[in-house]
Amino acid sequence: MEGSSAGRNEAFELEEQNDRQLEGLSAKVSALHSVSINIHDEVDVQNRLLDGSADTFNRFGTMFDRTRHQLNHTLATANKKFLCYLTLVLVFGVFGLYYFGKTLLSRLFGSHEIPEA
Repeated sequence: MEGSSAGRNEAFELEEQNDRQLEGLSAKVSALHSVSINIHDEVDVQNRLLDGSADTFNRFGTMFDRTRHQLNHTLATANKKFLCYLTLVLVFGVFGLYYFGKTLLSRLFGSHEIPEA
């Protein structure tokens, strides 16, 4: 009788050990499932962000092409005096924006934090 009761106790202990390991495995599977759902959601968010960026760049490219065509048309039909004035306005505009930006940044952050070009 003792042998059969020892065998039953050992079988019971093995069954309990299997149950504990099964519970641990179930918890790990549940954690992996949760992680995979989070990864899926993040991928969806990133894909929407990339699609929005692609649309923005496409609109910018279309606008840039339209501006380039208009400039080519203007240059083909404009007289030399107008081109000279246009060039002067663009050059002074770029330098004005640089000066304005540099002045604004130096007031916001202080002159010691802005590296000189």
